[in-house]
Parts: sequence; structure tokens; C-alpha cells
Amino acid sequence: MGSDYVYANTGVSNPTVASSQTLPGGMLELTFDLGPGVPEPARVVIDQNAGKVNNPNSPQPVQGVIDTTSPAH
Repeated sequence: MGSDYVYANTGVSNPTVASSQTLPGGMLELTFDLGPGVPEPARVVIDQNAGKVNNPNSPQPVQGVIDTTSPAH
């Protein structure tokens, strides 16, 4: 679920989990490595009880990657 969210929000097709941490309340924080040339990792928090991603800091689009998930303007 987390990698799908990162892909949908960054366009990076092969994010890999760099680390994970269990948080209180059934939450799981995943940190994704977006590959070479992307200095910042993407972090997402998954509410395992609700089955959804809660992310106060949405992953930012990666330069040079076309986002095909957003409607055209």
C-alpha cells in the first residue's frame, strides 16, 4: 500500500523501503528510497487499522519524472 501511494504521488516506479517503524495506535511509518538522483526519501504513515495512508508531508514530485496521475490542465 505504501509503495503504491509513493508511486502515485511521485511517479517513481520502483520505490524501495529503506526503513520501517511501528508507531503507537497501530500506525506504521515507512521510509522509501526513491533511487539515485533523488536526495530526499519519501515518508508515509500507514494506519493499519483503517487501511489507509496518513501523510502530513506528501512526497514531492521528482524532477524529470512525469506525473501521469494528475489530470491535465
